[in-house]
Amino acid sequence: MMRFRVDVTVLPKDGVLDIQGKAVEHTLKRSGYSAVDDVRVGRFIRFSVEAKSESAAGTLVDSAADDLLANGLIESYTYKLERIQ
Repeated sequence: MMRFRVDVTVLPKDGVLDIQGKAVEHTLKRSGYSAVDDVRVGRFIRFSVEAKSESAAGTLVDSAADDLLANGLIESYTYKLERIQ
């Protein structure tokens, strides 16, 4: 078995209103960061997993993200695997 660190980023899908993102964008612009645009606010989730291969770890992460970590109707996710042992 191999052990992987998993970093999952969950963000609102394009076209979904992101109220938090708009609030952060407004505050940044009001604070002088006028070049900032299209702010999206999401979640970052880190965990480790044991699997027989990187592919098996990816399958497990996809399953967990689809079932629990992201709402597929309004959110998308990406992840990064890093072998740690």
